[in-house]
Amino acid sequence: MASIAFIEEDDIGSAWISALRKVLSDGDDIKTEYDSDTDFPAKDSTVLICVRNPFSNPILNKHSKEEKPLKVRSKAGNSYEAYGRIEDIFLIGSIQSNYIEEVLDGINDHYITQSAKSFPYSYHDRIYSYAPFALEDSLLKEYSVPLYENEEIANHEKLKYKETVKEINGNLVWKLQDGIEIVLDKEISETYGIKKLPLSILNFPKVNQIELLIQKLQKNPYTRRAQAITWRPYSDIITDDPPCLQRLYFRVKNGKLLLQTTWRSRDLFKAWEANVNAMIRIQKYVADQLGLEIGEYIDFSNSLHIYGRDIKDVTKLLAEIKD
Repeated sequence: MASIAFIEEDDIGSAWISALRKVLSDGDDIKTEYDSDTDFPAKDSTVLICVRNPFSNPILNKHSKEEKPLKVRSKAGNSYEAYGRIEDIFLIGSIQSNYIEEVLDGINDHYITQSAKSFPYSYHDRIYSYAPFALEDSLLKEYSVPLYENEEIANHEKLKYKETVKEINGNLVWKLQDGIEIVLDKEISETYGIKKLPLSILNFPKVNQIELLIQKLQKNPYTRRAQAITWRPYSDIITDDPPCLQRLYFRVKNGKLLLQTTWRSRDLFKAWEANVNAMIRIQKYVADQLGLEIGEYIDFSNSLHIYGRDIKDVTKLLAEIKD
């Protein structure tokens, strides 16, 4: 049976250590697409992690007599408390390198279009400015989009039921939501003089999914529809570097806002705590807009792994950890 694990802890640091131990001991041995010929197989598990109090037990400043939380200063000039283990140098380094600003504020979004090779995507762009297709996706595959034929429109029962397709003065008319009316006396392709459009030339409307789901939760706090996605089916299944984060799902229970995130693939040793520190700040933002307390943070990874080249370092770290 494939390695599957459930971990529940009070804080992020404890959850990370428990996950490292579990994946290292019980994970499946499997190669990855990033391995060199000499790398050992990765340790790989499907893991669900529940952090009961994500903003509890921040990393403390050892140089503070009062044992105040450590403030990590980013290159952008902001200071953040770090939630996790001080031994996770990748967490501290990520915060210093503007990772939180990258995810929450889109500080690096411009690199998606202004860099030739780096930043194939950003989580901020996918979450706060989502579109199903973008200019950079045209480099992967070109799609031709045909216009609908009149028969498809005229015979669509849902359109007829809502009376967006109806006969007016002897003509069949299709009423679109933006006030456009198309008379279906001839094929749409004839009306507009084109049969197909390259998908790449369409500048899709950008969707701020966080603001929309906040509106949804404000209207119906019990909704099960408050989610944001990152996946672009037209391109992400083709590219060599699709996003690891797939979905954020928000739910209100017992007067608290819960956040569940779904990841297709995750570097447990070098990325997990940094990822979570960004995700819980999105959770806090949404909770603040709703006037709610923060509930559990729930994290699901289809593949939570420790790369073979890192196993020695993880083993050493766990041996030195004092709970």
